[in-house]
Amino acid sequence: MLESHKEATVADRILNVHSNSIGNWDWSRAPSGRATNELTELNNLLSTVSTSDRPDSWKFSLDASGIFTTSTMSNLINTLKYGINSRNLSLPRNKYVPQKVFIFSWRVIQLKIPVRYELDKKGTDLHTILCPLCDQHIETVDHALINCQKVASIWMQLLGWWNQNSYTISNINEAIISDQGFSHNSTGQSLWQATKWITCYILWKHRNLKVFSGKIWNPAMIISEIQTQSFSWISNRSRKKTSIAWHQWLLNPSFYVAPPPNRSGVG
Repeated sequence: MLESHKEATVADRILNVHSNSIGNWDWSRAPSGRATNELTELNNLLSTVSTSDRPDSWKFSLDASGIFTTSTMSNLINTLKYGINSRNLSLPRNKYVPQKVFIFSWRVIQLKIPVRYELDKKGTDLHTILCPLCDQHIETVDHALINCQKVASIWMQLLGWWNQNSYTISNINEAIISDQGFSHNSTGQSLWQATKWITCYILWKHRNLKVFSGKIWNPAMIISEIQTQSFSWISNRSRKKTSIAWHQWLLNPSFYVAPPPNRSGVG
């Protein structure tokens, strides 16, 4: 506020003499009171500044590019708070699932579903942070959707249904992001990914039914819902030339059936 020439550059006001920074000020009036302390702080900040003939510019020191972007800042926050890198968490669209399943899957990899561990970190007062299904381990996202013994049994049946017994799913990245476990073709990979996303969605739904409505955890019912719901969503979003037959879907969904489905055969 005391600067006489508002367009002055740093180089106009800081002179480098024998590697020392010396102020070359032009005040509208002499600094006094609080401004004196502020000037002292400013001199301390500029004591190691080395000026050049280049135009003044802002540089974001927390990124190698020197350019500030909201995505960079978001990534830094996620890395510090959650230990994850947002740049590696992009999620491509899958045409076989509805928008609500895609959004849920994105929230899962961002650790944004309200499992008890995440709620506790945010300061929510909970009577326990143990898993409501097994009551033995802390309910993290990985545990709730993958590693809880009651959930893991569902995944084992799912892998058997898809003839993927040699494949393991041990964390949410393998369930949501990874395309490993199905190498037949790109369509098969998309179907396999869609089924995994739908499985996570339905597992979370039944977890909430138990927590908030006292419903019994019924593995047979959950498997049946995964099969019927995935068939419904996937077949309704498939092109006619790449439709799936219901009986083939139940028998072995890893074989992608080309002929249009026989609707009369749907149970």
